[in-house]
Amino acid sequence: MQDFLTALLQCSVSMSLVTLVYAAILPLLSKRYAAKWRYVVWLVIAAGWIFPFRPQIDLSFLSAQMTNIPVTPVQPIINAISSLPDAGNVVNSPVAIPLWLVLVALWIVGVVSVVMYHALRHGRFMKMVRRWSEPVTDLESLGTLDGLTSELGIKTKVGLSVCQSITSPMLVGFFRPSILLPPIKIADDELSLILKHELIHFQRHDLWYKAVILTATALHWFNPVVYIMAKATAIQCEISCDALVLRDADFQQRKQYGETIIGVVRNGSKLRTALSTNFLGGKKGMKNRISSIMDTKRKKTGVIILCIVLACIMITGVAFAASDMLDIGKSESRRQIPVEEGKTFANLTQDGELEVKGKELYNYQLFTNSEKITVSIPNGEYTGEFVLYDVENNTGIQQFVLNGTNRTKTFENLTSATNYYILASGIDDVIITISD
Repeated sequence: MQDFLTALLQCSVSMSLVTLVYAAILPLLSKRYAAKWRYVVWLVIAAGWIFPFRPQIDLSFLSAQMTNIPVTPVQPIINAISSLPDAGNVVNSPVAIPLWLVLVALWIVGVVSVVMYHALRHGRFMKMVRRWSEPVTDLESLGTLDGLTSELGIKTKVGLSVCQSITSPMLVGFFRPSILLPPIKIADDELSLILKHELIHFQRHDLWYKAVILTATALHWFNPVVYIMAKATAIQCEISCDALVLRDADFQQRKQYGETIIGVVRNGSKLRTALSTNFLGGKKGMKNRISSIMDTKRKKTGVIILCIVLACIMITGVAFAASDMLDIGKSESRRQIPVEEGKTFANLTQDGELEVKGKELYNYQLFTNSEKITVSIPNGEYTGEFVLYDVENNTGIQQFVLNGTNRTKTFENLTSATNYYILASGIDDVIITISD
């Protein structure tokens, strides 16, 4: 779980960078590339937010001193130490809760809260729809709907209802789709455009894509950039849908479609759900949407942009992997690894310093390319018990005590290929320095 949390945070940072860069250059891209492909790129970015793990690439060439670090269970170490003649009284104090475990708990609470909020809101909305909706019985309207479904090649039955509690048309229902209309008079020519818009949403499975966006916001609820991504994707979804509705349309038809949208804006907006389409699409994105509607220039496909974004998503993952590998190299092959969940282990810094807090039993794995190891504590009235343990031979090498008069212990003639553990107890708020 700790590895997952690390991967999630790395993903959140890298995807924030990709999202912000793409959002910044989108106004320029909209002048040259088709709305459909700009929307597809946003969906790919959303998928990048959801899947935190990236393909692993061998980066061992980054450091010549890197060592394959095995994770060895800690129980044999403790048993061996207890059998040493001078093992003494190694104190096993109550284990402190690791910080990563607290962060995981907070993240889970946040995810559950976001999911529950949207689930309850969606349930409330659908309950309202069932209560205040009436099926459309007008034969002309139903005929328009049937004609459009045949034109678009849609074989699934899509319902058509009027809902008293909404102010703009929308599509709802993953398995029983239905188009909801507000209780206002809609001209026949406008109704045809509105129905085609919502049917294209259904044809493209946009409700399922909205669920993907919602999943990304739930997983990264702590990152404000994910909400920027969600809002921008929703706007681009409507713009790309408009482009399909107006394919091969002349200027007059585009003008009429824009006026239809503006007419819906005047009605305002009421309760809705994140798992529905929204013909209005939001007032803030209206300027870009109207500009796109009136733009008759032919646009390029965005395959190149899609490939570049995919490459950026992969490269950011590799960059984090490279950073981790370089950090290992900087530590001069000294590395600590938690070997048993539930225990608190001290952390070695890149300078080989181990910070010990609270007189607890600490265990860390020491790697060195040298045949000599020196353990030392600073000046002061300190007393600590240590055990150096040879993992390869399953034996305790020596127990030793460090205090104010005997602050340093050096081990020589060691085997550089051997992994060593050191157990420390009785040290309170002291920096222990490991050197080779």
